[in-house]
Amino acid sequence: MDALFEQLSAVADMALDGRGFDPARLAGVLALFEGEAHASWAAAEAEHEAVARGTEAAVETAQGHLNAVMGAAVGKYRGSSGEADALSAARAAMDMAFKATSGTRPS
Repeated sequence: MDALFEQLSAVADMALDGRGFDPARLAGVLALFEGEAHASWAAAEAEHEAVARGTEAAVETAQGHLNAVMGAAVGKYRGSSGEADALSAARAAMDMAFKATSGTRPS
């Protein structure tokens, strides 16, 4: 790119000095700039796409990890929910037994 700027500067100096300015040479330098710009654009776009693919892969990995963690948490909750139901039933049975053995007598 620096070489293109030097060529453009030389063409501009020739135009300012009025010595041998060649419009075709200016068009050639500008065409080279255009080619360089297209190449830079393509490289930047390819880099962006590579980063986007990497980011998508990282998101998919994170989603998989989250799904695994959530699945384990749901399984643990369901297990503890069953334990809670069992504890609740045992407590109800104890309450009934306590009421049955307490001093309350039916009349």
